[in-house]
Amino acid sequence: MRHLAWFLISVVTTIILSCTNNGKIDISAIDSGKYDDTWWNRTPMRFMQTNLREIDAQDFDVDQYVQSVLDASVNIVLLSVGGQVANYPTKLPFHYKNPYMKGDLVGEVVKKLNENGVKVMARFDFARINESIALKNTDWLYVSSKGEHVHDNGHYLSCINGDYQQKYGFEILKEAISSYPFDAIFFNAAGYTTRDYSENYHGICQCKNCKKRFRDSTGLELPKIEDINDPVFREYNKFRQTTHTELNGRITRSIQELNPNLVLSVYNPDGGIWRSESGTGFTSGQYWTYHATENVKRVLGSFNNRAPYDTYNHLLGMDYRHTATSPEIGRIFMPQQMLNGGALGIYFIGHLDNQYDRVFIPKFKELTKFHKTNEKLFTNIQSQSKIGLVLGSSQENRGIMRMLIEEHIMFDLIFASALKEKNLPRELNDYELLILSDITNMDDDFIALIDDYVERGGKILATGFPGVNDEVGTPLNRLRLEALGVLSEYEMLTNPKPSYLVVSDNEKALLGNDQFKDFDLIMMNSNFLKIKPVGSAKSILRLVPTIMHGPPEKCYFNDNEITDYPGVVYNTFGAGKAVFIPWQIGSQYNWKGNNAHRALFLATLDNLLEVERTLVTDAPPLVEMTQMINRNGSFEWIGMINHTGQIGNSFHEPVQIINSAIRFKPQKPVKEIYSIRSGERLKFKQTNGWVEVVVPKLDDFEMIVSLYK
Repeated sequence: MRHLAWFLISVVTTIILSCTNNGKIDISAIDSGKYDDTWWNRTPMRFMQTNLREIDAQDFDVDQYVQSVLDASVNIVLLSVGGQVANYPTKLPFHYKNPYMKGDLVGEVVKKLNENGVKVMARFDFARINESIALKNTDWLYVSSKGEHVHDNGHYLSCINGDYQQKYGFEILKEAISSYPFDAIFFNAAGYTTRDYSENYHGICQCKNCKKRFRDSTGLELPKIEDINDPVFREYNKFRQTTHTELNGRITRSIQELNPNLVLSVYNPDGGIWRSESGTGFTSGQYWTYHATENVKRVLGSFNNRAPYDTYNHLLGMDYRHTATSPEIGRIFMPQQMLNGGALGIYFIGHLDNQYDRVFIPKFKELTKFHKTNEKLFTNIQSQSKIGLVLGSSQENRGIMRMLIEEHIMFDLIFASALKEKNLPRELNDYELLILSDITNMDDDFIALIDDYVERGGKILATGFPGVNDEVGTPLNRLRLEALGVLSEYEMLTNPKPSYLVVSDNEKALLGNDQFKDFDLIMMNSNFLKIKPVGSAKSILRLVPTIMHGPPEKCYFNDNEITDYPGVVYNTFGAGKAVFIPWQIGSQYNWKGNNAHRALFLATLDNLLEVERTLVTDAPPLVEMTQMINRNGSFEWIGMINHTGQIGNSFHEPVQIINSAIRFKPQKPVKEIYSIRSGERLKFKQTNGWVEVVVPKLDDFEMIVSLYK
């Protein structure tokens, strides 16, 4: 599919030799329309987060700060306001005021930013209390599993159920919001705390407030150990989510009473703007290549009333805040934010003019300027993917994302809980295929929804262990999705390595001879469900469990060791289809990137489920592609991000890619196509509802915009 010989023959000869015309796109003539009545939802936002240190308030040059924001084409600033440190002259006795501040830093900055058309998101952090205040109010503090208050770099950890977060924080918010015209409020590190900044684990909070509230809510004693196999801990998990949501609801209502125009931003769906971070994995040092893509897609695919705000972490790590990541990482993550339809965002310690590592700053300004110049193209847009990847376990999600992105298959990310909500951005029936990626926890309503979707003509690919637990994680020891075409009873084979799946000649014909002709075994290093198909469901692949691992003379298996347990089950259910892979194929691919796993995954999409692709290309797998339409019917575009500069954890300038052929099915007949980075109008061919075009060059990223007739 990737090489598209049939396509190149027809397109290259007619397009490559004269692929461009003079003329740039007229952005001013585009009418993008509006998504809703908010200023923040599906609008072109450019965030800069400046986490001010205490000493930044000393001789702070407000005019210089504001000018640096304007020079960076930023239209929203996230400003440190209060909580751990008040950067304004607070009158509250238990709100620690910045000792380096002279006058009113927040007041001066907000006034001048507003005068220049820049909005302000005020940052608060109630997770910690300054040590000069904390021990005067010990009932506010977190208590470790050892019965101790936790001192953390001049602060003590507070508890979500203590009066600091439940009551006093509201006084801080009231004072600040009543004093300054903020546009949004952001809460950092909200929720239940178990770790300090050095990632030391201190256990479930054992303060008297947590104990009483949990006992009053459930009748149970607070657990001390996080053990998902413990039913009390599963109740505690539910309790944490409920109480956290309840507090966020109270905060939201309080904020709106003080200022109805303010929007809340938190690290979860409880706020209008969903904050996330992309960059280094602080403790592991590992990078997830599609980090920003994941953060943006999961919000836009799940909610029509939530906007993603992902920040690229300019800092190298929590413990190395004063140096920056490789500039080429920002060159990847910020285009991912933008080309998946989200806001541009970056996160600095200090402010733009006092960075010790300034290598990425020119590129940052180049990206924000590009976004500002073309902001109509980032307004009121949405995906039209035919595939929805419903989020389950993290490694499974990421492995499946890798395979889809490497094969240029368009998809949305959807939280499982969002499928049942009224704010899903698109109708469920808009999706030809839902991929259920190892979603172990399902309630009965979710089961019924998925079975109904398939029965009415939808298609699903379920991997891992779908619905083996109830919604809070209690094991049910049965499979409940009827669409899978298997008996409800199963046996779990735990970590059966080294194990394999045998591919027969008949199965190669079914899955695709070209892809499977040169291998007969597929490695399987995952937990595995021993299942039995029912009715007309077809078994594909057979399990060979736990082959000898030892001297080469002993490493073999006989035919009588091949079981009848299938590695894939294919079923027709009502008017729809289902494929069940009862092991974690996504996690396996994320771990090893094995060709056989990719071949099997693609065979289920192309040959078993026969899912139509909306875009095909000869661009290499290291080119990430996105596809967006304008809801006002003015345009659509294809985004391209060049990942050729990454080698493991090293990031370098990408290799330029020449003449990438793309074939796609537009929403409406196309009048003109433009390459936005190069500023060129491209020639194209339009036949039978498909458009064929060649992109002359791809450096770090590109946008190919189609205007309709």
